[in-house]
Amino acid sequence: MVIDEIHIICTAVLESEDDPPAPSTCSLSPLSRRSESGYNTAMESIKYIYWQDENHWLGYLQEYPDYWTQGESLEDLQAHLRDLYRDLTSGEIPGVRKLAELTLQ
Repeated sequence: MVIDEIHIICTAVLESEDDPPAPSTCSLSPLSRRSESGYNTAMESIKYIYWQDENHWLGYLQEYPDYWTQGESLEDLQAHLRDLYRDLTSGEIPGVRKLAELTLQ
């Protein structure tokens, strides 16, 4: 699959100016996708958590909290998160741990 364009949706938690910034949640969402055959497919997104630590931006995909990455800017971090998602979902990495939700009744 080829991603033509990416749309980024962020939700930031604002604290007082004296407090350190809280981690923020964003989602990466391709606006336009096309398969190898050239047909557009459904839009897909994934949420991620990020924060700035001195000169670096750190983050991880919400579904894969054990796998962190970093970037020199927020845009660089997002590029690394996309690469990380491709690596984790490709099936090439054995034993990938993933977050899930269990309904209790």
